[in-house]
Amino acid sequence: MASPDDDPPTEAEVSGMANLQIENAETDGAPSATTSTPAATGDNPTTQLPIPGATPDLAPQPQDFSVVISNNAPGFKYKYPEAKPTPPGVDDAEWNKIFTAADSRFYNKAHKNANASKVKRGTGETRALALQMLQEKREKAAASAKDTGASTGPATKTKAPAARKSQPAKKEASTSSREMSPTTMDMAERIKTEGRARKAPSVAASSDRGTPAPSTAPKMGSAPPAPPKPQKPGPKKGPGPMKKKQDKKALSKGLLAPDTPSSSRQTSQTPGPKNGASSGDESNDGGEYCICRGPDDHRMMVYCEGGCEDWYHCSCIGIDEADAKELLDRFICPKCKIPGELFTTYKPMCRYFNVGTFLNQPACRKAARVTMDPPNMYCSDEHQNAFWVFVAARARQSNEPSKGGALNRAEIYTLLKQCKNVAEFQALGGKPRLPRKEGDDPDRPLGLDYLTPEEEKEIEEIKQKKLVIQHKIEGYQKQLKLLKMVIERAKIAAQHLKPEVKSICGYDNRLSFNEFQFEKWSKTVEGRTALETGVLGPRTAETKDINAAIPYPGQVIPEPPDVPDILNNICLRPENPKCQHNKLCSWKEVHNTDFAYNMKLLRDKLDKLTIQEMEIIDDAETREATKDYYSDNVTIQLF
Repeated sequence: MASPDDDPPTEAEVSGMANLQIENAETDGAPSATTSTPAATGDNPTTQLPIPGATPDLAPQPQDFSVVISNNAPGFKYKYPEAKPTPPGVDDAEWNKIFTAADSRFYNKAHKNANASKVKRGTGETRALALQMLQEKREKAAASAKDTGASTGPATKTKAPAARKSQPAKKEASTSSREMSPTTMDMAERIKTEGRARKAPSVAASSDRGTPAPSTAPKMGSAPPAPPKPQKPGPKKGPGPMKKKQDKKALSKGLLAPDTPSSSRQTSQTPGPKNGASSGDESNDGGEYCICRGPDDHRMMVYCEGGCEDWYHCSCIGIDEADAKELLDRFICPKCKIPGELFTTYKPMCRYFNVGTFLNQPACRKAARVTMDPPNMYCSDEHQNAFWVFVAARARQSNEPSKGGALNRAEIYTLLKQCKNVAEFQALGGKPRLPRKEGDDPDRPLGLDYLTPEEEKEIEEIKQKKLVIQHKIEGYQKQLKLLKMVIERAKIAAQHLKPEVKSICGYDNRLSFNEFQFEKWSKTVEGRTALETGVLGPRTAETKDINAAIPYPGQVIPEPPDVPDILNNICLRPENPKCQHNKLCSWKEVHNTDFAYNMKLLRDKLDKLTIQEMEIIDDAETREATKDYYSDNVTIQLF
């Protein structure tokens, strides 16, 4: 078999050479078994059948690979989209199997790397190899047809035993679905073939012994393979066979699927069978998985416990395969994720991981034994001892007291002895805190009781600034509500116009109010009614002077047209760039973006003022908590 690196022929060359070889085999070969009857050979009664005791109708026929059931059928489903279109003169099902076999070769050649085989499919190398395999398969079929025709021709007064001696050795018919092709045979021959298959239980299934090598056409005396049943394309949505109920205990641990749920698949870590190349289509159940909606391609997968019951490739969702085995506690896919309620969780990592990170060495990424009594933060006793050996080695060997530098062993021992629990040990080095009295409000900061007059004045100024900003945010929220009412009013007004008018501009000049004008409008009867009910009406005489244009001396102001109230103060021009309100972009997008951006800027200022306020209160608490420490210090003026 040629290697994938050879220059493959084109589709036209493959089709032409294969048809020429089949025609030569049919013309040069001896007559077939169906023409070896006395009626076909004249009056010679001594003409023998190719198989003793067999009838001409039941004689095995050579496989005809030129039979085409469907070519580029509209409803045919290819395993890989790159296999389309089918070469001329080739059956869709046969071409799909050959293309899948070519993809499996690249997959195994790349050490079971699905991404590498996907690249080969995209560059066209897989299709080129499939065309080369198709040519070789047709050459074998043509040669087999020629040999079969020669061996089944009429013998010249030869006895049956002599003809049997000249028969070649039997070859086992391939049972792989990939090597079968649609052939025509009689019903009696099919029954005999099925009977032989039932009488041979020792023959292993193709999935157990690996993918068999491509077999030649059946020789004389061997059972021809049964034609494959046409398989319906699987559903596009859902993982198909994976919709079975999963075991609750298995699912609670973040079920992993290196080989996906099908029991007949091989794991990506397990090497394939050595007696044959691994088959890509035998390990695929035809389902669609993951966010990529791709098939099972031997990559590790994890099961979603959020309700969708789907499997996801670790590489597609950004989860390391080693972490999925050791640390993943529960996986929730992006579709089922609920922020703060349902999300992916991991097990606590072994503390020895910090040692490897500090030393720039491979770190331990195994789960800690937190389920022990008491809980243990290490994956094993060895890493627990190694962690504390590392901590002891980092301690300063000198017994002199530290002055802001590394601690010596005696100081570390004193700290560990004084800390009653892990919380106290972790609080070492943090800001000193005041103890909270019993009955105090837990939400009220303790530093408020120890503020200086200057700090109280500063906090009061911050609160006043926050009130102004909050008032502006509420104003923009009301303007955003006005925008929604204007859009809704324009839709209602468009229904009262002529039928040929599909959409109108609908702009209302009340959207041009600045924050002061809008505040004035919102205090009028018109504004209060609109903001309370959510329904915008026409402009009234009370609000006509707000945002009104002041004419220059001598300017003639045209009278407004007399229109119904439902069309009052609305731009009735068609919604297109010719309208002055939609020249650059839609006024709806402009105002919506403007309001949203201004509210974001104000919220950012509000957050900064809140942080500034909390820092002042926190510093007051720290000052009170450390006053005894600083009272022991004495400041001496030396000059």
